[in-house]
Amino acid sequence: MPKQDDLDQEIRHALTEIRMVLPGAQALLGFQLITFVLSDFEKLGRSLKEIHVLSVIFMTLSVILLMTPASYHRIVENGENTEHFLSFTGRMLLWALPPLALGICGDFYVVLRTITQSSLICAVIAFALLIFFGWLWFGMPLALRARDSRIRERPKAA
Repeated sequence: MPKQDDLDQEIRHALTEIRMVLPGAQALLGFQLITFVLSDFEKLGRSLKEIHVLSVIFMTLSVILLMTPASYHRIVENGENTEHFLSFTGRMLLWALPPLALGICGDFYVVLRTITQSSLICAVIAFALLIFFGWLWFGMPLALRARDSRIRERPKAA
C-alpha cells in the first residue's frame, strides 16, 4: 500500500476512535445539563452543586476537544489527510480523556453523596474510579507499549 493509503487508513482509525468516545461524552453531558432543571437539584448542598458544575465544565471541555478535529480538518487542512492532521487528531483524543474522567468521577461523587452521608467514603470511591480510568486509558496502554518495545528490541536466539 502506498504511503498516502497508509495515512488515510490511520486517520480513519483515529476518527473511529473519536466516534467511539464522543457519543458517550455527549450523552453524559446532556444528562448533566438536564440535572439543573430538575427540582431535586435545589435540594443538593452548595458543595455538591459546585462539584456538579465543575463536572459539567470538564465534560464540556472533553466534548469540545473531541469535536475539534472535524473543523480543523476542514479549515486548516482543506479536507486533506496529512501527517499533521493525524498527529493533531491523536492529541485531541488524548487531551479529551482526562477531563472526561474528571467529569464522570465528579458527578459519580455527587450521586454517591446523595445516597450516603459519608463524604470520605464517596471521595475514596470516586478517587478509586479516577485511578481506574487513568490505568485503563493511560497506564495499561503505556505499560503494554513499553513491554512490546522491549520484546521487539530483544535479540533473537540462534
